Amino acid sequence: MATQSLSRTEARPVAIIDFAASCLPEAGESYPIEVALAKVDGTTRSWLIRPAAEWRYWDWSPEAEHLHGISRTMLSERGQHPQQVLDELMAEAAGCEVYADCDLDAYWLEVLAQACGRAAPFRVRYLGELLCARGVSRGDVVAALDRAGRLLPSEPVARGDASRLALAVRLLAPVG
Repeated sequence: MATQSLSRTEARPVAIIDFAASCLPEAGESYPIEVALAKVDGTTRSWLIRPAAEWRYWDWSPEAEHLHGISRTMLSERGQHPQQVLDELMAEAAGCEVYADCDLDAYWLEVLAQACGRAAPFRVRYLGELLCARGVSRGDVVAALDRAGRLLPSEPVARGDASRLALAVRLLAPVG
């Protein structure tokens, strides 16, 4: 059964998802403020997310804002409605196996979907599963991430993180 699952995964293009959130996990109840999806083929999209009405009283931390560089004003001026972000994200991820390096990304996808009255539109798998299935060592991952960091320009946090991870996967073993 595991072989069938891996075969299906290998046949589908791989994409990396990454979210930035309103606060660090230990600082309180956070909501997604930016999401990026980077395909291993090199295409990347990102969206700023205007806070949903139900997130109005959720937590915001200056520490997280310092890390991601996104202010509440930026979100209100340039953020897109959660429904629009979710619809465009679903379209962009269509046909892909989506991975993240942290389980919080799956949580923030669920928070975004719930704000739209929907269930998460796709499963977010742990990137380590893909790399383990391919027999990639930790040292190889560290080296690929280092190289990806040198090759890519500095970008906003979510887009930069997703792009770096996607490039590292591509450097480790070409995939669709």
